[in-house]
Amino acid sequence: ERADAAGRRSGVPLEEHRRFTPHLTLARSRAGAELRPFTEALAGFEGQGWEAGELSLVRSELPHSGVPGERPRYAVVRAWALGR
Repeated sequence: ERADAAGRRSGVPLEEHRRFTPHLTLARSRAGAELRPFTEALAGFEGQGWEAGELSLVRSELPHSGVPGERPRYAVVRAWALGR
């Protein structure tokens, strides 16, 4: 950590080294978004029930190149069968 801090102070570009925090991403937006119109529009929604057959842990690799239109890459780390 001290070496990283010294590198940053000297202007050396470092790759991201944040500690991983497990989480569940439900939605993503690069800019702030006003969600109230969507939540109000969906307030009365009742969809049909469905049964999940598998739970997958997916790793997302966000683009670092800055190339316009480059999209994240997703890789299944592990999958578990559900149900019966």
